[in-house]
Amino acid sequence: MVELLDLEEMEFRHRRGEDPFDLAIEKWVRIREFLLEKAEPGRYKEAFQCGSGKIIFCIDYKDHCLLCPFEGICFDNQSLYYQIMRHLQVYTLAGALLPRGPLIELIESYIRDLNIYRKKWVRKSH
Repeated sequence: MVELLDLEEMEFRHRRGEDPFDLAIEKWVRIREFLLEKAEPGRYKEAFQCGSGKIIFCIDYKDHCLLCPFEGICFDNQSLYYQIMRHLQVYTLAGALLPRGPLIELIESYIRDLNIYRKKWVRKSH
């Protein structure tokens, strides 16, 4: 059974030296796997709550969001992140009636985007 990755676990693992990009990506990989495991409306609500929760960057860049590598994601209400969150809200209400494919595809695109953000950040920092 797939467990969602919460902020407490991310903080613990980050203190032990894990990369915040890896943790953010793992969070969304786990959300995708969690949703693929079972098609139950309650799982969409759990995925929404997890997805809307903070990541390590939110803590590291608190009050300095413009410096965060994911800054463009959080403040653009047309971003892929916001599209996923809107889909999760709809699926929470009608998930059993809707095909999971479109939501899973959005999440997979988002995971690819997070990897691109990481590559850009690494290039920028060298």
